[in-house]
Amino acid sequence: MVLAKGLRPLQVASVILFVRILSVFLVKTWYVPDEYWQTLEVAHKQVFGYGAVTWEWQNGIRSYLYPSIVAAIYTILKYTGLDYPEALILLPRILQAIVSAVADYSFYKWTGNRKWALFLILTSWFWFYTSGRTLLQTLETALVAVALSLFPFKSGKLGYYEQENPQWIWLAVLAVFIRPSSAPLWAVLGAYNLLTTNQGRLKLFVRTYLPIAVVAGGALVALDSYYYGRLVITPWEFFRFNVLNDIASFYGQHPWHWYLTQGIPAVLGINLIPVLWAISNILRRPKENKIGSLLLTAAVLYVAVYSFIPHKEFRFVLPLLPIFLYLAQDVIVPWSRKAQKWHLYLVAGLILVGNAVPAAYFGTIHQAGTLQVMPLLREAANNRSSVTFLMPCHSTPLYSHLHLNITTRYLHCEPPINGSASNYEAEAFFNNPQRWWRTEHASRQTPDLVVLFDRLRGRVESLLTGYKLIHEIPHTQFPEGEVSENVLVFQKAQSPPKTVVDDVV
Repeated sequence: MVLAKGLRPLQVASVILFVRILSVFLVKTWYVPDEYWQTLEVAHKQVFGYGAVTWEWQNGIRSYLYPSIVAAIYTILKYTGLDYPEALILLPRILQAIVSAVADYSFYKWTGNRKWALFLILTSWFWFYTSGRTLLQTLETALVAVALSLFPFKSGKLGYYEQENPQWIWLAVLAVFIRPSSAPLWAVLGAYNLLTTNQGRLKLFVRTYLPIAVVAGGALVALDSYYYGRLVITPWEFFRFNVLNDIASFYGQHPWHWYLTQGIPAVLGINLIPVLWAISNILRRPKENKIGSLLLTAAVLYVAVYSFIPHKEFRFVLPLLPIFLYLAQDVIVPWSRKAQKWHLYLVAGLILVGNAVPAAYFGTIHQAGTLQVMPLLREAANNRSSVTFLMPCHSTPLYSHLHLNITTRYLHCEPPINGSASNYEAEAFFNNPQRWWRTEHASRQTPDLVVLFDRLRGRVESLLTGYKLIHEIPHTQFPEGEVSENVLVFQKAQSPPKTVVDDVV
């Protein structure tokens, strides 16, 4: 392998931590609303008393565990007077990066301290892109990786796998409460553990599984019930709304094969090649690849289950990343022992470049405008300002990045719940911006600041008479729907003059 021999644990941990913290400062782009609206915005309202929460938090389908951790950070900042916007944004991401670093180190130990495994996890473009984000899937993936490193595999290859360690069950319960999407993985691994345990199956279930599930699950139910003010079991509510009632389809539908043809290939990138190689080996010689066969079975069930759910996203594949990278290194390592040095350098170089290019583009350029606009709004606003976002739902963060107790207005897109009509205000607005504006401001003043994508500009120009353009910020080279190349900020001419910050290039 290209990496130096004899890496010490402290060296490995330091390198991993450096890469993960580095990603916090290099990744400066918007990915999905949940990064902010399901964690930071909730915590901000908890601690500072003002903010906005989405429909999920009114219907009990999200656990308060992760937002409460962020809220603890915010509380310390609040009472020390250090609640600067930059601190509110960066510290939760740094905490998540540290958790992801722990997961990476666990993954490295799980593979038997293999340097190729370390190389793959550190260079994975999608993990670099998401490991420092406050996404529920990021924390879920970290818990999956750590749990897999503790799971009692029965391969006979390494003593490390033979340990009966129940700690993985605690982590599995936590992962399911944070986001239940990893449940198919634990169903397969749990069944395997019960079938191959060194102790009696009933004994293991009654003395280990059941107590852990009751204690960990009960504590999390108590936490969520306290915040919601009623008895709530969030994994059940998540399943009921998103699967039984198919609420998720309201936000988009994809064909059944989407994860196979687009989702997994995009997330893996160039690492798809060794993963396919590994899958081929497992299918040809399953008895010689017992761990690989088990992991592949878990991954296949996961993909099969979520392929039948119409709404699909790239991030939903994230919990499978530790499994796929384990399979990849398990074929690269035997090959590398026989390969010539120039082969090693060539493969390592291709993997590095193949991951660095998408990581650099998506982390620094693609969809950067909706984050870069937030500090500019803070500069342009004062305590009496009002801001309206004429953009698709939740296109920007809100109070967690503004940290100003000002009036804000954004377009809503609540789905139909329990037979109610949907409140897809965004669709009504884009169908007829003029009518929406007249209705909205029939009895209230127009906002001091208006934020929109430039695609909308020609359709609302007559509404913005009396406004001046103060910022035009590049956002994406791949416009889609109502999301376009640049983010525009307009300021009402009669607003108190503010120092105009130069446009972001």
